[in-house]
Amino acid sequence: MIEPTVWDYRDNLDYDLPLNPGDPRLVPLNDARGDFSEHRILKALGMDPNSRELRKAPERLYVLFGGHRGCGKSTELRRLVSKLQGPKGYCVVFIDALSELDIHNLRYSDIILAQAKALVTTLQAADVTIEPVFVGRLNDWFKERIENHSQIRDLAVEIRAGAKAEAGLPWLARLFGELTNSVRLNSTYKEEVRNVVRNSFPELADGFNQLITRANELLRRHGVARGLLFVIDGTDRLSGEDQDRFFVQDIHQLKLIAASFVYCAPINLLTEQGQLQQNFAEVFRLPMVKSGEKGASAMNTKTRELLREFVFKRVPRACFEDLETVDYLIDHCGGHPRDLIRLLNYSFQDMPGERFDRGSAASAVGRLATDYKRLLEPDDYGLLALIDQAPPDYAPVTPQTRRLLYNLALLEYNSFWWRSHPVVRTLTGYREALAQLQGQP
Repeated sequence: MIEPTVWDYRDNLDYDLPLNPGDPRLVPLNDARGDFSEHRILKALGMDPNSRELRKAPERLYVLFGGHRGCGKSTELRRLVSKLQGPKGYCVVFIDALSELDIHNLRYSDIILAQAKALVTTLQAADVTIEPVFVGRLNDWFKERIENHSQIRDLAVEIRAGAKAEAGLPWLARLFGELTNSVRLNSTYKEEVRNVVRNSFPELADGFNQLITRANELLRRHGVARGLLFVIDGTDRLSGEDQDRFFVQDIHQLKLIAASFVYCAPINLLTEQGQLQQNFAEVFRLPMVKSGEKGASAMNTKTRELLREFVFKRVPRACFEDLETVDYLIDHCGGHPRDLIRLLNYSFQDMPGERFDRGSAASAVGRLATDYKRLLEPDDYGLLALIDQAPPDYAPVTPQTRRLLYNLALLEYNSFWWRSHPVVRTLTGYREALAQLQGQP
């Protein structure tokens, strides 16, 4: 029998792949995150955390689930969906915006089309049939707003031709599938479709709500679920003006849809608690895995053991020259799961033999530090050094710190504690800023 080598675990070093429940590589990290409780989210959604029963489904609820990119939000969302889904719980409509939409050019109109498409697909998979009368308003919207629009009439003809004699959910699947694709694939109809949705949004929302209301009734009647919930992942990748437009300026359009939603949000947006609390009934943060306690320089034993397990679930202990190499990588990831995998990947690329060694680990840290250096402005180093040396509760919310949080050069842990990324602290610019702050020559 041929013994496995490090090459057999190469695919485990993909750091952009969220894990589904039951994946053998999954390591629950929530106990090392500090002030985070999965029970709070379940209860906010009306779910009894113990019995896993939906006690009271809210008619409308808009929840924001935020945190750093790569901290494990997508994996955690998938775990939550597995607990929420079922005959005594929700019928969950899950949307991955990264694969379904153009996340670098996203508008609320795109999300609404994707939500409608995903709902129809979910209902079809559950063998739920919606009577034609309950899709009438959506059909009228298509006739009046798409077929009668001179600049996208050709698209309407294509949709009708492809649908042939289909009606009900199959027809809606064709309709919203084609409209979503026209936006996602940057077709010649992209902006016109968006304009039509925006200009006729009350009519579209009214038809969508009619479909949602009937779907809820049938899901309960047939014992499929006690409620309907939309979960949208990937919207945490929005940046700059796009995130402000989506989560702040256009939130009122999104809230015209009468259902319950969980949206994923970037960490820097959560610093604007005033605006968010007005727009979202519940805001939950998934903190970074704690690299230590406030004011302490060393990582606590429990966190280190969990992160070792995290590493060994992807690459066995025998593939490392020594345990110190593993801990060296852990110490430089800042408790950031994706960056820990990225360090493993970089180290793999530079290792001269069949095992991870200290030399390849040091090279990986240097490469990751360079990645962050490209994101930093000259005056960022002084601010990062100041935050690191200040009392633990020093967390100034400014456009600069919001950018640093989004870029992960600044990491947020539980209780609103900020600290610079460990690899950033290896950069010359940071060391010079720290020396100047401390009055060293």
